[in-house]
Amino acid sequence: MQDVIVVGAGPAGNNAALSLASKGYGVTVIDSRENIGDKLCTGLVGEECFRRHPIDPALVYREINAASVIAPSGEVVRFETPLPVARVVNRVAYVSSFADRAREAGAEYLLGRRVVDLEQHKDWISVTTDDGSIKARTLVLAAGFGSQLNRQLGLGEPSDYVVGIQALVRTENIDEIEVYLGRDIAPGFFAWLVPTEPGIALAGLLVRKNAPEKFVSFISAREAEGKITETVNKPVCWGIPLRPLRKTYTDRVLVVGDAAGQVKPTTGGGIFYSLLASEVASGALHQALSEDKLSANHLGVYQKEWKNLLSTELEVGYSARRMFEYLGDSHISSLIHQASNNGFIAELADSPEVSFDWHSSMIGKIAGHPTLGGVLRLVNPLLARMAKSPEPAGMFFPDQLVAVESEVTMAETGTPV
Repeated sequence: MQDVIVVGAGPAGNNAALSLASKGYGVTVIDSRENIGDKLCTGLVGEECFRRHPIDPALVYREINAASVIAPSGEVVRFETPLPVARVVNRVAYVSSFADRAREAGAEYLLGRRVVDLEQHKDWISVTTDDGSIKARTLVLAAGFGSQLNRQLGLGEPSDYVVGIQALVRTENIDEIEVYLGRDIAPGFFAWLVPTEPGIALAGLLVRKNAPEKFVSFISAREAEGKITETVNKPVCWGIPLRPLRKTYTDRVLVVGDAAGQVKPTTGGGIFYSLLASEVASGALHQALSEDKLSANHLGVYQKEWKNLLSTELEVGYSARRMFEYLGDSHISSLIHQASNNGFIAELADSPEVSFDWHSSMIGKIAGHPTLGGVLRLVNPLLARMAKSPEPAGMFFPDQLVAVESEVTMAETGTPV
């Protein structure tokens, strides 16, 4: 019987396996895919993540210190920072590198095995795959968003999500990231072109519904502009959680990464937060395994610690995300125009508080700005106040959101508010 079974060989699962195997625990990682790290992702890794979890420089496509935002009006605003804030990496190779190190530390990998059942017992947990069953003292569930294993354990699933769609494309004269906004393109969210190698980019968008249709329109528009010359592979859709699980632990089990909803709700990025949460999970399991105290009461420290680290970012980011969803194209264009013309973008770029991975400071600056914040408060007073608050108390709940949605609907239809 192993000490730990890890279900899922993504960033969270591999990093947890690496940490625990390095401490001498018997670890088995199970994943339904044969190719580790083979999941749709832009491969954007912030500098803080890169420093904490380095990658072979040969696997870095390019450094990022500039991006262009295209407003619904067509206005293009370029955002540039003095130093690189992120890198575009080979995502598959980056995630695989964690697995390689975990194997070197003694972890065993069972690939191409789909987990079909989990059973909790008094002294162990059993994991049944389509090729048999194995037992362990504990389980790290890192199976990604949408896994039915969360529900098997009675932990439910994240309460809100968005659909992402992406494909590899050939491009002309695309040397920087381009972000596209507008309800015709990606209502409430955004689309992107992220250049990787010369003449190659990742094209995609986030949207709540009709992702394939929106993607076709986005690609067609970029082809008409001469930016995209060919779609290399078939676009693939995937779900991205916008809210964390209410409970990420139970007897002998911790849930991490996308499966736990530990994702930036502003952008849908999950690599760095998954790695951070897996470090917390590994520390909590090390303590629990060494003391042989593996009940939910003892493992609850994991949720307390990861929330201390991430909950402010997740709550403020989600409030901002919901606020952005209710902005019309005219509001978005106005905000971008105002930010460009009053020096606010340059101010953000030079601010040491603004980070690629930690967005609450930037959100607070936008919501507190005399002009930009004024537009947001006019459109949606409650959500503007929530996004500005840096405290968890600033989060809103479903009954409040219903009131906000009614308020915005009335505003959009011209009914006095």
